[in-house]
Amino acid sequence: MKLSIIICLYNTKKEYLKDCLSSITKSTLNKEDYEILVIDDGSTQDYSQLVEYYKPTYVKTDNRGHLASRLYGLMIAKGEYVAFCDSDDTASVNYYAPMLKKAIEENCDIVINDWAFHSKNGKAYPKDDITIKNDLCLENEEIIKYFTGAQGKYHSLFVLWNKVYKKSLLLQAKRELEKTDAIMERMGYSEDTLLNFFAYKNAKKLSNIHTGYYFYRVHDEQSTYIDNCEKRLLSQINSMAKTIKLMKENAEVELQEGICEWGKLMSRVQYTTAKSLELPQLESVIKEAYGVEVLEVSRPKDEVGYIANGLLGDNFDVVDSMLYDISKRSGEVSVNYDKRDAYVAGVIEYMNTQMGKSIKQDKNAVIAIPKRRVSLGQKIFHSKLAYSVGLRLFKKGSKIRRKLKNKL
Repeated sequence: MKLSIIICLYNTKKEYLKDCLSSITKSTLNKEDYEILVIDDGSTQDYSQLVEYYKPTYVKTDNRGHLASRLYGLMIAKGEYVAFCDSDDTASVNYYAPMLKKAIEENCDIVINDWAFHSKNGKAYPKDDITIKNDLCLENEEIIKYFTGAQGKYHSLFVLWNKVYKKSLLLQAKRELEKTDAIMERMGYSEDTLLNFFAYKNAKKLSNIHTGYYFYRVHDEQSTYIDNCEKRLLSQINSMAKTIKLMKENAEVELQEGICEWGKLMSRVQYTTAKSLELPQLESVIKEAYGVEVLEVSRPKDEVGYIANGLLGDNFDVVDSMLYDISKRSGEVSVNYDKRDAYVAGVIEYMNTQMGKSIKQDKNAVIAIPKRRVSLGQKIFHSKLAYSVGLRLFKKGSKIRRKLKNKL
């Protein structure tokens, strides 16, 4: 077994879980190369029909939180490499296979791929995210320096779900986590950051590729999106501040500045949210948690990586589904597609060069992949102009500002 894809589940909508499992099984991964592990963290919903249909390895545990579930999945994983997928998210057809191939052929400990937001307003990727706009090949101490040097500004570095890891690296990170008391807690908001810190710290080689997208679904039910209550925000403050503290305690001197700036960024973000929710009682909590004497509101440059978005089109799912169907055809296949569409052209090139397919471009072919459509409304909403106007019209920390920031 080469790859274990671990899905942690807690009362996720069945339609979301179905989409998640379908996106993995309908991909360019060879069936014999991977397994799917669904770790049910004490859900009250019955997922037996979905489990029966998709046949992942399904384990139900007591409710212990996502970190405990992920680490449990890691312990029973059979693959040499591991990927994490949230139960309400999906991935494009050519996402995991190229990551796995690069990890094996180049002996990478971590391989990062591109990602996008998925909301009711469509799918769009942040063009200026640090791993999307850059090509990376880092080794040894360069890796943790890059991670802390980014100061927490880019999701792609500190989340778990856009990466393939060498399992031995994560087991080493788990052992270091066990030396702290974080593993006994529900870290929630910052657990990705904490596990990644120890992984980056011990990694020998990290690379990235741009072959597809992990779709981070934004919806009203997800825990990270519902933050309009004091209890939830307080939990986020405590967990992130503790993560910053643990990183400082386990980092070399030259990494301290980046981690300190990360803490200041989080204090600004959470203070801004507290102000917008009219929770002045949390100001002193934030000061004490991060060791900040004077609190500041978020700055425009804190979110610069998420202003410019690339639109994937209203019919991206149709295009991706057609690419999957083409990947399953045998013999020579003639396809009419736009070679200027970098995503479509890249997937077809991968099929030809890595999967042994014979797919030819033919303008008269019966199989025609449509051009991706982007509506005028999406273009306007996702423009820098809309964001700039929003900065002036809506107060920091408001829901509309957050929607403009994430182009939701």
